[in-house]
Amino acid sequence: MKIRPTLLLLAFCACGSREEGIRLHLDLDLRPAREAKTEGQVRQFTNAQGARVVLTRAHVTLGSVEIFPCQTSSAWRWLRALSPIGTAEAHEASTPRRLGIPHVSGLERPDGESLALGTLQPPPGSYCRARLVFSPADADAEGLTTARDMEGKTLLLEGQFEPSSGEGPTRPFHLESASLANVEVWLEGITLSADALEASRTIHLAYDTWLDGVDPTADDAAEQVLKNIASSATLGP
Repeated sequence: MKIRPTLLLLAFCACGSREEGIRLHLDLDLRPAREAKTEGQVRQFTNAQGARVVLTRAHVTLGSVEIFPCQTSSAWRWLRALSPIGTAEAHEASTPRRLGIPHVSGLERPDGESLALGTLQPPPGSYCRARLVFSPADADAEGLTTARDMEGKTLLLEGQFEPSSGEGPTRPFHLESASLANVEVWLEGITLSADALEASRTIHLAYDTWLDGVDPTADDAAEQVLKNIASSATLGP
C-alpha cells in the first residue's frame, strides 16, 4: 500500500496537536558570569584577558526565541530538513513554539532582574533546546521607550577599555551592529502535558564575557561582541 505524502504530513501534525492550557513562560535577564561592580547602569569588570572594562551603556535586541522537541527519529530529521533551524531572519513571525517579538534589554535593569518576554503555547511533549536569534529592533520592538535610538540596531555598547599589564592607556569605545546572530541553548528536557501544564525558564546573558578576546577599538569589534553575546546565553530556572 502506498502512503501519500499528504497523509504522512497530516499524521505528523496530529501528533503535535495542542493541549489546551499548556504554557511556557520565558524571561530574560543580564548578569555577570564572574564578578562585576555595579553603580546604576554602569558595570565594571575584568575580561578573560585581564583588561579592565567599564560599560556605561549596553543594549541588545533579542529578536526571537524558538523551542524544539527532543525527538531524534528519522521522521523528525526529515521535517527538520524541510525547515532548517540554522537560518535566521529579522522579526520572525510568532508561532506556538516561537516568540517573534523583538525585545530590547539593557543594563538599566539590576543584575538578575527578569524581563518578561512572553508565553509560548506549544503542543504537548518534551523540549530539549531553544534557538535564540539576535536581530535589529524594529518599530514594534518592546523596550524602545527606554532605548529609542536602538531602532534598526541589534547591539549598542559604550564604555572604556584599559588593556591588561599597562599595555596602553584607557580608551573609550562606541560599538553598534545591525547584524544577525543565533545560538542554540539547552532546555534541560522540559516536558509539557495535561499533568504538567506550565513551566518557566529564564534566558541569562553574561555581559562580563562580551568583551572577552575583543579589542573594542578594532574595525570588526562590534561583530565579535555580537558573537560573544550569543555565546554568553544560557537558559535556566
